[in-house]
Amino acid sequence: MKELFKRIRIAVYLSAVLTIAMGVVLIVWPMEVTGLICRVSGALLTIMGAVYLFGYFVEKKGILSVAGGLLFVLLGVWIFIWPDSVAGLVPIVIGVVLLVHSLKDFQMAAEAKHCGSEGWKVIFLLALLNCAFGVVCIGNSFGLITVAMRLLGFALVYDGVSDMVIVYHTVRAVRDAAMKLEPIDVEAHEIQ
Repeated sequence: MKELFKRIRIAVYLSAVLTIAMGVVLIVWPMEVTGLICRVSGALLTIMGAVYLFGYFVEKKGILSVAGGLLFVLLGVWIFIWPDSVAGLVPIVIGVVLLVHSLKDFQMAAEAKHCGSEGWKVIFLLALLNCAFGVVCIGNSFGLITVAMRLLGFALVYDGVSDMVIVYHTVRAVRDAAMKLEPIDVEAHEIQ
């Protein structure tokens, strides 16, 4: 059981460090990252469309391959040439990721509460704030991509740090609960 918790903790900590790193990159270079993400997505769509078209010409069947291929190529080229046109979608995608993380965090808060930890309230509040960041990112209420990307960066840094705190408290609560259930090994003495 200890080995399982150790693997989970390492995986979550690694994920949290990567999330923090991505957040810092978004804070420092918001527009460059947005443009890069869009251009890579555009290139991938173009390649996927070309593969569909190539498949049609090799097999000589599947009119949907031609239509889908042309659609992907045109969309990919459009995104690659004009990345700002789809940059507004990036905050929405990251907001969805934050919401999914917050659902996991709420689940961990419930687990910590179930195990009798007093720290579950802190975990719940961290999860609630994470959820709020996700909603703000999806709503993109600032309207400016640079500000929104920096907000996303701060939200990702917060998500990584809060994941580390949440996992620490959850593992501690589960460990404490398990220790309460373990039998104590003592020597027996006959009472006369």
